[in-house]
Amino acid sequence: MKNIKFKSGLIFGIFVLLLMTSIVPSSIGQTHASTQQQNITKTSLPSTEKTSSFTLYVIGKNGLEKQEKILSASNTLKIYEKYQELKKEMTSNPYSDKTQRVKQEFFDLLEENHALPTGMSKDQLISLTQPPVIPPTHLRTGIQPFPNKASEWFCNFATFGEGSAFPIIILPRLIPFLLTPIPRAFVWWSTPSGITSVGGLISRTGFLAGGQQKGIALGFWGIGFSIFLPPIMSYGIFGYAVFTRVTAEEFQFYPPNNPPEISQTDPVDGQQMIPLSTANLRFEINDEDGDLMSYNVTTYPDIGSGSGGLKSNGVYSISISGLESLTQYTWRIQVTDGKDAIEKTMTFMTENVAPLISNPSPADGERQVPSDLAVLKFTIMDFQGDAMDYTVETSPNVGSAHVNGVHDGTYTVPVSGLAQDTAYRWFVNVTDGAHPVSKTFSFVTGFPAQFNPFEYGWLYRKQITIDHTNVAGDVENFPVLLSIVDADLSQKARENGEDILFMHSAGVSTRFNYEIESFNHETGALIAWVNLTHVSSNEDTTFYMYYGNPTCLPQQYPEKTWDANFWGVWHLKESYETRYDSTSNGKDCTTSGTTHTTSAKIDGGEVYDARTDSISTYSNTDSMSKFTLECWVAFSTDEADPSTGGDVFMSIHKNDPSVFRYHDEKYYVYADGTQKIESIDTFRDTNWHYVSLVATGSQLILYVDNVVEGNVPWSGTSSNAYPFYIGDNRIGTDYFYGTIDEVRISNSDRDMNWIKTSYENQINPAGFIFLGPEEPSP
Repeated sequence: MKNIKFKSGLIFGIFVLLLMTSIVPSSIGQTHASTQQQNITKTSLPSTEKTSSFTLYVIGKNGLEKQEKILSASNTLKIYEKYQELKKEMTSNPYSDKTQRVKQEFFDLLEENHALPTGMSKDQLISLTQPPVIPPTHLRTGIQPFPNKASEWFCNFATFGEGSAFPIIILPRLIPFLLTPIPRAFVWWSTPSGITSVGGLISRTGFLAGGQQKGIALGFWGIGFSIFLPPIMSYGIFGYAVFTRVTAEEFQFYPPNNPPEISQTDPVDGQQMIPLSTANLRFEINDEDGDLMSYNVTTYPDIGSGSGGLKSNGVYSISISGLESLTQYTWRIQVTDGKDAIEKTMTFMTENVAPLISNPSPADGERQVPSDLAVLKFTIMDFQGDAMDYTVETSPNVGSAHVNGVHDGTYTVPVSGLAQDTAYRWFVNVTDGAHPVSKTFSFVTGFPAQFNPFEYGWLYRKQITIDHTNVAGDVENFPVLLSIVDADLSQKARENGEDILFMHSAGVSTRFNYEIESFNHETGALIAWVNLTHVSSNEDTTFYMYYGNPTCLPQQYPEKTWDANFWGVWHLKESYETRYDSTSNGKDCTTSGTTHTTSAKIDGGEVYDARTDSISTYSNTDSMSKFTLECWVAFSTDEADPSTGGDVFMSIHKNDPSVFRYHDEKYYVYADGTQKIESIDTFRDTNWHYVSLVATGSQLILYVDNVVEGNVPWSGTSSNAYPFYIGDNRIGTDYFYGTIDEVRISNSDRDMNWIKTSYENQINPAGFIFLGPEEPSP
């Protein structure tokens, strides 16, 4: 099977299912039917369910384990279909949680139908199909001239699988008291999933081939069969051959093969300031067994590539050209000795000889740029200190500039006459006399920086008031949760709610960025996050919600609702595989086994009801010396699972702090294996709790709801390249059963005022704000 090393000495054949459901019940089904009919009246003639002969083989350290059962055709078909699904998952992604789930379901079916081999437990069979804990590092890339093939002279072999063989059948010749195999000039087989074992009688070498494969044996002497009884197509061959060759997805060789090695690369991985005149990439390859090797080298961005075959140990190179200033390049070396393939990926950065253009304002791709924008800004720098000339042009034309003889600095270009809701591009060209560079930026305009929405098509507004007694202390750039049901929104806002607008004050004012998590137009139920620049704990904070504009562009701006202090924000509102990050950082999460629910704490959430359930990011959090984790969590039972180390619901890998509930119903945080926080209170319930973990750079602080439950010294100096997990940890030893909602990571240490105000806002949104009466446009 693809990407799975065979467990030598344990198992080389997993399952052979000989399901003969296409055969008329005859001797089996009819016998059962006649037995049943002895005890029924002539007026009652029940239908006879077809039965099938089911045979399971497990070939392992104890020899051939066999189990034969007579099952109903329907149960046999269920087992076969589940086996087909398992085979597909094991081939494509043996390490995924889905594969583990399908494997469990398959063996559950065997156990339910009493079809496990005598003396073998379900757990034993599962262990035999378990791939290595650490995935194999060798890759099957099919680099010419060795496309994953192996051969032996003067050998014996056995092969079986799902597919076909030719000749179709090879029966032994009958001689009195002896069955002798029949010789054939050749036999040939082809299978999408099979296993072949070949051993050289003279060479004392051999191999196992697995997965999709084709093979041929010349000068064959043995026995075999090939059957096709829909939906089953199988073959099996055993014998001797003068020569056997197999092309397959995966091989394991005997004696074990030593894979090639890649060393002494030039440039080395991560090297900086590589001259633009560099013409070659060099590397050394070696094979301990002395095998000839084939290599292939690619680059990105493409500056050259190369390959070579039948190479002995030595140093090789490929030619490159077209290097650009201050550019990171990736180059990938793949090497195979015909048995194992390895690869190495490296990067290097070229020297900076050309001017650098950076920090455009408006930022590239920015939306809702004020239509009364007065200048464009950008920064230029030359590392050699040369004087530079620049030109700037815009499209549509709203301004331009041409300036000579400038040095490092930030420069502006006046613009005017920008139209509302219009896309613009601007082009910056810079040269130091020898190295010209250019950048293209874009933006889309919105309303002026300050405006009165009633003058731009909005028809209604309502004042929103935050009760200052719910605010623990002043907070800045605070995303406040607005969760309301408003009949006026149902009747007068647009169907998707994207004409809803939040402003600092009535009349001419500035806008607030916001994100709509959900809007139900039929009921007027709105869940939105509004970024308020300042929320006071001394006096009530007021702002305004406008709605009822049938022609405006969408007004929400999620990426700006969550400012640069947020590393990732996941509302868990999606019902498909990806859980999207609302920030501009793109830290989207993947799910494995979890179930989406529409009724979590805020809105949608994630239900964990199996040990394999988890959500994780592709990105690690190594760059943070300070951070804050926040989430809402509700356990499915009031007791922690005694069969695990604890119910883990957050795990960030800076010295491995994970937050979980232990068997004593307390919340714990373990960091770097030695430091531990134990909550003061116990939480023997299934209620929603707001849990926060804050790293200040010198300590970890655990909050549950709005209470400090403990702290511990912690430096966060590790650099583990692991993702952030929700409802799991990277080791996979601790699990979570319950529901999680509204997960956030900040790259700063939020203070107690932030934590307590967030809790008060989200535990009771209706009590945190007051929605005033509707005010129509004058």
